[in-house]
Amino acid sequence: MNTLYKAVFILALGLISTSAIAQDEIDSPKSAKTGDDKRFQEIVPTDSVPASKLILRAVNWVKVESKRFVKSNGVTTGTKAECIAKFKIKAKELNPDPDFTGIIQMHVSIECKDNKYRYSITKLKHISANGRASGGDINNLIPECGSMTMPDLVWKKIKGEAFKSADMVISELKEGMSKSTSDKDEW
Repeated sequence: MNTLYKAVFILALGLISTSAIAQDEIDSPKSAKTGDDKRFQEIVPTDSVPASKLILRAVNWVKVESKRFVKSNGVTTGTKAECIAKFKIKAKELNPDPDFTGIIQMHVSIECKDNKYRYSITKLKHISANGRASGGDINNLIPECGSMTMPDLVWKKIKGEAFKSADMVISELKEGMSKSTSDKDEW
């Protein structure tokens, strides 16, 4: 009988400490969703290149077509160039469930100052071609279409593809920003 009381006492003590820990997690500022946004951002220093030359490189990068993705809605304002990059995404299985074939879309922004530039890749989003299996914002824990339509494993695969696509954009962007724009002799 003594061991039964000990087991109940230990179980009750465990439940009390678990509920106290859970309450601490609710009250802590870590549980607030600040800064959870998945964004790719970096400040890249350059060797004595003025902002005027860097913005020309950024505009040129936005205009030049890529073999791996499509750029659209290119806009330039002062020392900033922006565009939307879109990647096609397709399931590797023959008859996927759900059919999430569509695009990964992201917003690319390049800001230039003397001797440095900063790129930001934000608003990563999955949009399916059929509209029923759209995941939406990559930062969402549960896809826009719901977890009943898109299982967790498929949503994780799509997120992985989105991050891989963002890395491709970053590598092409850095390569494009390192190329000197040709100064044409205007006589």
